[in-house]
Amino acid sequence: MNKIGEYGRYQNQYYENARLKQKETAKEQKTKETKTDKAVKKDSVELSEKAKDLLSELKKKYGNMDFIVADYNSDEEAASYLSRGTKEYSVLIDPDTLEEMAADQETKDKYIGLIDDATAKLSGIKDQLGDRKEEVTRLGVSIGKDGTVSYFAELEKANEKQKERLEKSKEDKLNEKKSEKKTRVTAGSVEELLEKIKSVDWEQIPEEKEEKAGSRIDFCI
Repeated sequence: MNKIGEYGRYQNQYYENARLKQKETAKEQKTKETKTDKAVKKDSVELSEKAKDLLSELKKKYGNMDFIVADYNSDEEAASYLSRGTKEYSVLIDPDTLEEMAADQETKDKYIGLIDDATAKLSGIKDQLGDRKEEVTRLGVSIGKDGTVSYFAELEKANEKQKERLEKSKEDKLNEKKSEKKTRVTAGSVEELLEKIKSVDWEQIPEEKEEKAGSRIDFCI
C-alpha cells in the first residue's frame, strides 16, 4: 500500500508539474504576442485609402504571402521586418512605393511584375538545397524605392542532442528548455542567396536558448 501511495503522489506531482508548465507556456506565448502587436503598432505607417485598398487587393491575390509595409534603411532592418511573416513568403514594400503603385497603373504593373518574378525564383530554391531545405523556415523579398529587389531567408537548426532527449521522454518535452540555432541571410539575387544558405556553418553560430518570452539572437550574413 505504501508503494501504491507513493506512486500515486508521484503521479499527481507529475501531472501538476505538467499543468503548471502548460500554464507557463501559454502565459509566455501571450506575452510574446502582445510584444509583437506593440512592435507592429510602433512601426505602422500612415497610408492613403487608395494604398490601403491596394494592399488589401495584394493580400487577397497572393494568399501565400505576407505583405509588410515599412520604412527601412538597410538589409538588416529589412530582414528584421521580413522575419515577422508567418506565410510561405514575406514581401516588404516601402510605403512610398505602395503609394506610387496605388496612384499609377503602369507603376503598379511594374512592381507586381517584380513580385511575381522574385517569388517565382524563390519557389524552386528549396529543391536545390537537398538535405538543408528543412532548415529554411522563411523566405522573402524586399522591394526598395528604386525597384531594387533583395532576397531573404531565415534558417533554424535544433540542437541534435536535445532532439534525442525529446524523442526518448515525454516528460522531457514538458520540462526541456527550447534550444536551437537561428540565422538570417540576405542577398541581391536568388543565386547568391542559395550560395549563402549552403555556406552556413552551424558550428560557428552560437546556440540560442529561450529563457524568456520574445528573446532572440539575430545573426545577419
